[in-house]
Amino acid sequence: MNKFAVAVLLSVIFAGPAFAASVKNDEASAQTLVVTEGSSKTELQVGAGETVEFCNSGCFVTFPNGDREALTGGETVEIKGGKVSIK
Repeated sequence: MNKFAVAVLLSVIFAGPAFAASVKNDEASAQTLVVTEGSSKTELQVGAGETVEFCNSGCFVTFPNGDREALTGGETVEIKGGKVSIK
């Protein structure tokens, strides 16, 4: 599972999308998001204090608290205090 998360993270980093969404984890522990793009569903682990880009061209994201949101690819998501905010 950890190798898969690292592979997903590396592919996101090296893809270099122009209009990707980003998530910043301000929690003390890693958070896992479920990202659905088309028919592909992946788990994205975001370590404590990390910011990760994802969702190049629209996706649905299920957050650790169970909330689900549609993203277009340019949003900034912040996880802090057990809550998710999207800007």
